Amino acid sequence: MWETTGWCLRTWLKVTFVLAVLIGVAAMVWGVGSRPFVLTVVAAVVLELLTIRGLLREWAFDARGRWWWFW
Repeated sequence: MWETTGWCLRTWLKVTFVLAVLIGVAAMVWGVGSRPFVLTVVAAVVLELLTIRGLLREWAFDARGRWWWFW
């Protein structure tokens, strides 16, 4: 179970890092107050939430198959 938890955390951190870099690039290209930048931030938040939802589903699926809380 710790393997799945570690994998989920690593994947989440990678996705978060990539999205943060893309938001930083968008801020440099379009400027912080522009409409494309705001749309980029909204899209990044939606992608982040979808990633978290998917990773939680993967983790829960693996947790259902194990009695990991007893070990």
